[in-house]
Amino acid sequence: SMLIGGTALLIIPAVSSITAKAVLSQLGKFAITGSFAMVYVYAAEIFPTVVRNVGVGSASMFARVGSIIAPYIGRELGRKSPAAPVIIFGVTSVLAGIVVLLLPETRNTKLADTIVEGEDFNREFGGLSGLRKKKERSHSAPTFAQSFDISHN
Repeated sequence: SMLIGGTALLIIPAVSSITAKAVLSQLGKFAITGSFAMVYVYAAEIFPTVVRNVGVGSASMFARVGSIIAPYIGRELGRKSPAAPVIIFGVTSVLAGIVVLLLPETRNTKLADTIVEGEDFNREFGGLSGLRKKKERSHSAPTFAQSFDISHN
C-alpha cells in the first residue's frame, strides 16, 4: 500500500483537475494510513520473542517521529512550493514500499523465539530470498547472538 499511496501522490502535480487532485490525495492518504497501521502487525511478527517488546516499541517510535515531522514538511515547504510536500511524501512512500520487499515473508512460518532463530529465519526467508542463491552457513564468522553470547539455553 505504500507503493500505491506514493504513486498516487507523485501523480498529483501532473494532474490539472481539482477533482482528480482531491481523489488522488485521498487515495494516497488512505493507503499510507493503512501502512502506518501495519507497522504494529508486522513488527510483532518479525522480531524474536526475546526482543519483541523493544522491537515493536522502536518501530512505533519511528512511526510516531514521522507523524510529528510530517506537518512541518507540509506547512513550511508548502509555503515555498505547493508541489514540494507532495513530492517528498510520494518519494519516501515509494522508497519505503520498495525497501519493505527486503523484509522476510512470515506467512505460514513459525515465528522466531530467540535471536539465533531470528538470524536463521532471516537467512532462510529474508527478503527477495527467491532471487538470491542460498549461501552455505559459514561457521567461521560468528552470528550476532554468538558474538554477544546471547544464545538460547
